[in-house]
Amino acid sequence: MVAIRSLSIAPGDNILLKRGSRFSDSLILNQSGSPNLRITVQAYGNPHQANPVIDAGKNAFQLNAVLLNGTSHVTVQDLDITNPGDNKDPRRGVYVYAENSGEVRDITLQNLFIHDVRGWMPSTTDTGIGTGKYANASGAIVFEANGNNTASYFTDITVQDNVIQSVDRQGIYTWSNWCRRPAMASFWDSLCFQPWYASTGLLVQRNRLYDIGGDGIVVTGNENALIRNNTVIGFNKRSQSPNAGIWTANSDGSLFQYNVVSGGTTIQDGMAYDVDHSTSGTIFEYNVSHDNEGGFFLLCPYDKPTKNFTIRYNLSVNDRTRIVEICDGQLVNGKIYKNTIFIGDGISPFIVTEDTNASLDVLLTDNIMYKTGSGHAQWQLNDTIFSVNDNLFFGPIDAYDEATSSTTSAPGLAAAGLRDPKAYLLLSGSAALGSAVGVAGDAHKDFFSDVTAAHKNLGFYAGPATGRPVWVDNFNQNSSLASGWSSRGQVALVEDPAGDLGQSGYFQGNGK
Repeated sequence: MVAIRSLSIAPGDNILLKRGSRFSDSLILNQSGSPNLRITVQAYGNPHQANPVIDAGKNAFQLNAVLLNGTSHVTVQDLDITNPGDNKDPRRGVYVYAENSGEVRDITLQNLFIHDVRGWMPSTTDTGIGTGKYANASGAIVFEANGNNTASYFTDITVQDNVIQSVDRQGIYTWSNWCRRPAMASFWDSLCFQPWYASTGLLVQRNRLYDIGGDGIVVTGNENALIRNNTVIGFNKRSQSPNAGIWTANSDGSLFQYNVVSGGTTIQDGMAYDVDHSTSGTIFEYNVSHDNEGGFFLLCPYDKPTKNFTIRYNLSVNDRTRIVEICDGQLVNGKIYKNTIFIGDGISPFIVTEDTNASLDVLLTDNIMYKTGSGHAQWQLNDTIFSVNDNLFFGPIDAYDEATSSTTSAPGLAAAGLRDPKAYLLLSGSAALGSAVGVAGDAHKDFFSDVTAAHKNLGFYAGPATGRPVWVDNFNQNSSLASGWSSRGQVALVEDPAGDLGQSGYFQGNGK
């Protein structure tokens, strides 16, 4: 064991691990810093050497490579963390745990490489689909507030600039036993037992997650969490149970911005994003989803309404099975607007599919939905309270009888089919230009930071008409696939299955 527990550590101390070294056990910290004198665990030594490795996997009894146990005012950074196992027991890279601890605050986890954490999952045990999440979850970074005597919760947590690769089950996960409230879905009655004490001030940003056994990033038990600029590539790779890329449950006011999710490999959920049960005030804006087997969005209210959610200015490219799926339960005051959705050759998803007899108070408006090639998109939506109006549908998309004021002309997208958001700018003459009816409470900017009031366009782009991008002409001039380009700029048959084109173009403001 990295012998920190036996040290006399005071606020302001630095715990330095030498680069190039390897520690074959757990690092456990029980002491707290202070607001002005935090404790930092970090690397030192030759910057050309590899960061120190914390490897708990050689000891079957060490479930955590790094454990912060009820500690506040702590930073952990610049470490290589691994915790291999046989997927039969809980395993975690970093476990931030609070049991009967009261407020645990001001923790930063940054610049960590967390990999090969092999915790238990439904596919490797016979203990049910909840194995590896909820209490005692497994994964790369897990926050858990527990106990029955003193309310425990987290404030001002930052998780940033980490690389997470090949972990089971969860990527970044939060859970609290202090979660009971009237809005909570009843199936959690057997999962958490104490009254609601929400964690606040959670910031998860600029993390990159690859090859995740289950869910990518999950926010539960929080108020006003901010999840932005994260990338998830490949989730539900081994769990064989319902998982999604980035989602929230039993939380209020969650904001998800500028995330990219791809490569979900299941139709048991398998969506990039999810507004799940017991939530209110969730916003997903300026995100990208592509090539997820399950689809784009899941809305899952169960027996308590999911309320006041907004899904706007997002891009979906070649998501499969369904664009939006609705589980059983009631949706109240939902808005899905100004998203751009491209469905390529050979894909036949549902636009919306529902599995509920409850009312669906949802507005679907000002979106672009463009299908090209073989296959067709269809609807499985029967509740007329789900308002579908003023959208653009182009290509082989079945009509929805209750839709009103639909546009069926070509959207005039710059280079549809690529995974670069700039490929979905609007060309001159696009039927989507200036056609939006507008939504109360709209954001003041679009995906590209264009002011939304300037051009009332359909879809995720609110800027002026653009010409065909120079980079598209250059690409076609040097490509044997150039003959697939439509001179009207509406369809580019150039495909990018690996999602490698234009990655540097994500989220570059007005860099069109």
